[in-house]
Amino acid sequence: MPTAPSSTRSASSIAGRLDRLFFGRTARMLRGAANAFAFLLLPSSCLLCGAWNTSLCRSCATTFRRATSCPFRAEDGAEALPDVDRAAGTSRSPADHDADYGPLPVIAAGRYGSAVSRVLLAYKNHGRVDVAAPIAAALAGALHMACTELGPSGTRASPVLLVPVPTRSSSRRRRGYDPLMVLLTRLDRMQFLPAGTVLAPVVRQVSAVHRIRAMLARSGATRPTGLRAWRSISGGNGGQKGLGRRSRRTNVLLSMAPTTGAHRRLAGAQCIIVDDVLTTGATIGEVHRVLRGEAATVLGAVVIAATAGPASAAVPPAPGTRAAG
Repeated sequence: MPTAPSSTRSASSIAGRLDRLFFGRTARMLRGAANAFAFLLLPSSCLLCGAWNTSLCRSCATTFRRATSCPFRAEDGAEALPDVDRAAGTSRSPADHDADYGPLPVIAAGRYGSAVSRVLLAYKNHGRVDVAAPIAAALAGALHMACTELGPSGTRASPVLLVPVPTRSSSRRRRGYDPLMVLLTRLDRMQFLPAGTVLAPVVRQVSAVHRIRAMLARSGATRPTGLRAWRSISGGNGGQKGLGRRSRRTNVLLSMAPTTGAHRRLAGAQCIIVDDVLTTGATIGEVHRVLRGEAATVLGAVVIAATAGPASAAVPPAPGTRAAG
């Protein structure tokens, strides 16, 4: 039976020792003491209620956990999600395929209500990485449900790839970190990812020049569609917030591509897309386009929170959230 090279075993051993050192009891105690000292020097307040010397007080942490503790199917109302055969990659009979054709399945940890939105926005846009732990726990719950509901039936030799939606380079430079990858890497290092899955950042953002060339090659420089795409890409700020369904689609169309060497990993693989917030589903749809172009099967997507779409307006809000005024 072939054995792993000594260099591989050595690297694995070093990584294991580092993980045990970082996540061990002594390290946790030291981090707790360092956090307490930091609160003395730079007092912090709870994101939700304003209580001092805590990032998220016990009561508000409970509110956040309740709002994200019951993952649910969230694709209804996300009008920009691609339509797929949701029985593909499973052991279900072909006769069931027509009944299972519809929007790409999406599992959300919670609804984008008051508590969840404030915590997520603080973590993503205001550098509050001190609340990564409860957000990562919410994401882990949704990932496990997705692997149970959307994962392939039976045993497979190859793992399911968890493909994160890539962050724009400008956003990463502005924040100083990639919010989604911080969460997923944390879960991976703590071995909290679902069994049979592997973190696979195999999709990247492409430059504006590359997008413009791809758009014009597809639609023609003299056609209105190509000119609108040129103005959107070259003059927009790249953000999705505040855009309508059609604008969101245009804003992300052809904005992503596989990473170098990803084809060997993606061909024939089964994937689950991971994002932070689901609104119309345009961003997930763009990642789906890239994965399908590399001959991968997309089982579904997972998000931390989903906005309430038109089809889910009658669903009561999750515990710990307030109805919008």
